[in-house]
Formats: sequence, C-alpha cells, structure tokens
Amino acid sequence: MSDTYSIDDLELPKAVITRVLKNALPEGTVISKDTRLAANRAATVFVNYLASVANDVAKSVNHKTINSPDVIKALEIVELDHLIEPLKEGLEGKLIAEKKQKKKDGDESKQKTEGEEEEEDDELLNDPQMVDKLNTVDNSIVEDEDEDMEKTHVE
Repeated sequence: MSDTYSIDDLELPKAVITRVLKNALPEGTVISKDTRLAANRAATVFVNYLASVANDVAKSVNHKTINSPDVIKALEIVELDHLIEPLKEGLEGKLIAEKKQKKKDGDESKQKTEGEEEEEDDELLNDPQMVDKLNTVDNSIVEDEDEDMEKTHVE
C-alpha cells in the first residue's frame, strides 16, 4: 500500500462482524457495542497481517497476484496451521458451488431431484479440472514444504 491508512479506514462491515460473533457464540449471548468494536478491529488487523504475509509469499515466487496457496502458506508461516484444513474445505465447497452454478445457468429449464444433485456433486468431484484446481492448493503447499526442508538442510 502506498498510502497510510488508519484502522478506522480499513474497518470490516459491522454487520458481518456481528453475524460472525453471533454464529460463534452460544444462542442468547449478549454482545456489547465495545465487544463488537474490539472484534472488528482485531479482525481488521488479522486480515491486514495475513494479507501482508501472503503478499510476501507471492513476491517470493515472483507472483504479482496473491492466490489461495499463498494465503495457505501465510497461515502456515504465522503458525495458524489449524485453520488450513477448514480453509481448504471452504475453498473446495466454493469451487463446487461455482461449477454447479455455471452448469445450472446453462440448464435452467431442468428441475433436479435430490438424487440427481448428489450425482452431480460426485461428477464434480471426479471432474479432472476440479481435481486439478483442488490439487493446485495441495501441491503448492507440498512444494513449499520441500523448499523449506531444502533450506533447512543447506543452512
């Protein structure tokens, strides 16, 4: 970033933070205004930090664009490995949903039964392009781990 921004300039939408807090806490928990503000600022700092580390990862391999493997590697670097699997699952779900939506847009007139939707999910998971996209994330992590191991042996 070439300009300097304050945390107030980069704040995440309050409604989104409130929804995340409500979903993460037991039903009936009261969330004060100060708590929402603190969580919003913490989330903003976290997102900025993770983006910065992911940017460094992308630059280290001469990429100008930050991709999901860069974010996954950044989580590893900041020692938040426990977030990697849920992120991968979310990415997988999003890729499947996007593929289903594209197929649905081309097939608007057909009404599908539940069994047909399950078959479609299986087809998507067996689709070579989908498998390639999902493996790209896994392979980049393995390659990065191999590079880290080589650096460790060299140093």
